[in-house]
Amino acid sequence: MTNITIRLDNNDKIEFARICEKIGLSVSTAFNVFVKTVIKEEKIPFELSARDRDDFYSEANIRHLEELKRLDDAGQLHFVTKTWEELKAMEK
Repeated sequence: MTNITIRLDNNDKIEFARICEKIGLSVSTAFNVFVKTVIKEEKIPFELSARDRDDFYSEANIRHLEELKRLDDAGQLHFVTKTWEELKAMEK
C-alpha cells in the first residue's frame, strides 16, 4: 500500500465525505473504487467535456434519440396519452 496526497477545496472535501458516508464508504474507499474502475476500463469512468452544458445534444442523448427513431420506424414504439389527473393517480 502507498499514500497519495491530493489538494481539495475544503468545502468539496466536506461534501464528498458526507456523500461517501451516506453511501457507506470512506473517502479512501471511494477513491480506491475510482482508481480500480479506471484501471479496469482503461478510461475515466465519466465524460469530461469543455463544451457548454447542453445535454440535449450530448452523444448519449443523440444515441438514445436515434434508438427511439429506429423503434418508431420499425413500428415498435407506442405512445400513450394520459391526462394530468391520470398521471397523478399513478403516483399512488
